[in-house]
Amino acid sequence: MKVNKRNIWIVLCVIAVFLYAAIFGLGSDFKGAKDMRFGIDIRGGVEAVFEPEGVKGIPSAEDMESARTVIENRLDAQNILDREVTVDKEHGNIIVRFPWKSDEKEFNPESAIAELGETARLTFRDPQGKVLVEGQHVADSSVVKNQQTGAYEVSLQFDKTGADDFYKATKELTGQPIGIYMDEDMISNPVVQEAIQGGEAVINGMKTQEDAKALSEKINAGALPFSLKTTNYNTISPTLGSGALRAMTMAAATAFILVCIFMILYYRLPGFIACLALVFQMSLQVLALSVPQYTLTLPGIAGLILSLGMAVDANVIISERIGEEIQKGSSLRSAVRKGYKNAFSSVLDGNVTTAAVAVILMIFGSGTMLSFGYTLLSGVLINLVAGVWLSRTMLSSVLLYPKFQNQKLFYIKKVKKPIDFLGKRKAIFLFTAAVLLTGTVISAVRGVTLDTQFTGGVILKYTCDKTPDISKTSAAVEAVLSRPVSAQAGEDFVSGQKKLVLNLGGNQGITPEEQAKVLKTIQETEPDQKYQSSETYAVEPYIGARALKNSVIAVVLAALFIVVYIRIRFSALSGLSAGVSGVIALMHDVFIVFLVFGVCKIPLNDAFVSVTLTIIGYSINDTIVLYDRIREHMNTHTKEGLVPLVNRSITETLGRSVNTAFTTVLCVAIVLVFAVIYNIESIKVFALPMLVGMISGCYSSICIASAVWVTWKNRKNP
Repeated sequence: MKVNKRNIWIVLCVIAVFLYAAIFGLGSDFKGAKDMRFGIDIRGGVEAVFEPEGVKGIPSAEDMESARTVIENRLDAQNILDREVTVDKEHGNIIVRFPWKSDEKEFNPESAIAELGETARLTFRDPQGKVLVEGQHVADSSVVKNQQTGAYEVSLQFDKTGADDFYKATKELTGQPIGIYMDEDMISNPVVQEAIQGGEAVINGMKTQEDAKALSEKINAGALPFSLKTTNYNTISPTLGSGALRAMTMAAATAFILVCIFMILYYRLPGFIACLALVFQMSLQVLALSVPQYTLTLPGIAGLILSLGMAVDANVIISERIGEEIQKGSSLRSAVRKGYKNAFSSVLDGNVTTAAVAVILMIFGSGTMLSFGYTLLSGVLINLVAGVWLSRTMLSSVLLYPKFQNQKLFYIKKVKKPIDFLGKRKAIFLFTAAVLLTGTVISAVRGVTLDTQFTGGVILKYTCDKTPDISKTSAAVEAVLSRPVSAQAGEDFVSGQKKLVLNLGGNQGITPEEQAKVLKTIQETEPDQKYQSSETYAVEPYIGARALKNSVIAVVLAALFIVVYIRIRFSALSGLSAGVSGVIALMHDVFIVFLVFGVCKIPLNDAFVSVTLTIIGYSINDTIVLYDRIREHMNTHTKEGLVPLVNRSITETLGRSVNTAFTTVLCVAIVLVFAVIYNIESIKVFALPMLVGMISGCYSSICIASAVWVTWKNRKNP
């Protein structure tokens, strides 16, 4: 876009339109934040994994699709329209997710799951009970109206095998009834008028259209190619997530305001322009979720807030570069042009590596990990537009107005004497080793454990009126389930709501019928408590092992990608040594995050994977900015020794590293504070390690990556 005074007003209008669309939407096909689709951890709902029962091997793709259709029909019959039904063809599973209605009062998750996975078997039988046609061969059932009599009938369509079997059956039973059974319950008993060929038939004798519809739905819902069972499911009550949503919304608003205040006070006019670009970016991110109706979870909101902190990175790099050019004596317009040009390489490399990490997270993750990865990826991609092109357009346009052509409105970087970081390499290595060793010892003493998400197991949470008798309830549940049970009493910090948490021994899941027995047992044990199920987490061990395997693959792939990318992009730094040094710094950060989980006794779960991959992307971003400056100086300070050159590069990028770390840590710290105040456990175990990891990422980029690389180079070329 050609630079002129009108550009700033055009861009402001564009920002205003997108901000309005993000909040209110633009019609039914362009939904805004008001109509955003929230995950079950916010709205409450069910997530269940259904598996074929009594089937050897993995069912065919056709059978899996048939079973999926049955599940969809059952959800339709329950008027559950906002849902996701996914077929996992590789493992032979059907994954069902659906939220509760917004006005849900009397929710019964066990009943909903049990109805979906009912092992109903549809059959057509003769009067003696002999099975003549299996329901799996019914291709479709629908309600039709007889044009001659005006009566409603049920139309049946069979596949080829079913058509042949049905012809034989009706030929034998002409003039006799043929019973239609759901398991052992007869749902209809029509009389066969004649032998029926062609695979199409009708059932008449319905009194009303509702009767015909009910029979048709039962036939469709019962035509399963195999029985389905589930012991893997999560449920969350409708009220549990509403407070969490309010808390995270407040956290996002607070983080945004504080980041903008910092940017304006520190970088002045470029900082103000950056805030306008952030408004545009956050609007686009909201639309990237609301328009396609992509499900937003609590970790997804945390990803949005984290994207805000990381989006500042591009603007900080650009503002620092502009300040350097002004200090060298460039005019304001020239400084802006050169600043954006010199910053682009660092911004691009940092965003590419973070985007790669987000993609890996989406490929190997599911549920909350997928939501977090999507918000992070959309933030990175939008940042390349909003953080670079849009802010440049606005700032270049504003500078055409005389009143803004004042150096006092700009941050001017001061020339600092190079700090001898590398002269203190031994002290840095000793300090790092001491921190890692101390953390390792504490973690070993306290014990590092895997969450039920990876090992399998069951956690049941209930609300109650008074402090529960944990010994009494655990003993009663043990007697019913014949497995060890540990109970904990708790209280919501904000609402004061009393809670009971049951951890079931063993790593197997639990059936909906068994969970219904548990609720009935604790209600009978303490009848004055008014126990209600608030949250369930049940996972079979092989499901957890699969999630753990995918998580390890994701981390390894992210590290390998970074080595290869740096090897290619920074060949001037002997790419392999630069890449390996960067990954050593990353492994330091990953280990620090691991130690936070160990020291704080947080079981390793998908939050650990999300944090680890995010820290990898964030930390390498810092390292790339440093590498970019080293490469730049290697072209201009050819006679300068390696150690002085790297010290100069670290000192010059130090302000950017510290400011980026400050804004990102500020965002994560705000998320953590709100999570603690509102007692949002899933966000607490996410935000605390993230906070420490961000600080570690800044430290490792400044102190470790450069020190390891210089040591490597000096030993290779003494």
